[in-house]
Amino acid sequence: MDGAAPPARHTDGCRHLTKLGHVPALDGLRGVAVAAVLVFHGGVSWAPGGFLGVDVFFVLSGFLITTLLLEEAASSGGRISLGAFWARRVRRLVPALAVVCIAVVVAAPWIAEAHSASSIRLDAAAALSYVANWRFILTDAAYFDRTAGPSPLEHTWSLGVEEQFYVVWPLLAVALRGAPWRLAAVALTGAV
Repeated sequence: MDGAAPPARHTDGCRHLTKLGHVPALDGLRGVAVAAVLVFHGGVSWAPGGFLGVDVFFVLSGFLITTLLLEEAASSGGRISLGAFWARRVRRLVPALAVVCIAVVVAAPWIAEAHSASSIRLDAAAALSYVANWRFILTDAAYFDRTAGPSPLEHTWSLGVEEQFYVVWPLLAVALRGAPWRLAAVALTGAV
């Protein structure tokens, strides 16, 4: 036994859902994904596909968020509280992101060229509002094709994508909760 609690069973009429709980294997997968991203950004020539670690994170997030939404629906008679869902995401992610953004803005005069300090402040605002991906797209900041040094917050594009998913996907889950096969079809279409 690994000490994990046995999965709880929720019932909603004739529907049964086993609560996922903590899955140590997913932590291992996250670790491999982090290592792949670090190796990629470290410029290790024999590992050119390490950026796929970000894709692993996106897939894991989609799986875990969908599981949380389905578990909530099963345990609450089909209801999903979007406000509570989004509040949990904010409490989990915003404090660390705020610390990083503040530290980067404060350090900008020492770590960036003078003309880019104001740009870094805009990058921080975009990161904190989870639209960094759109900011970097609209400012032609090609992530993989840069010749100049990138913004120290450029990696927050992935948080923007993830948070935008956290807004759209629960809305779809609520809209399609009466037809799980439609939700599955939307998920598969999105994956393709």
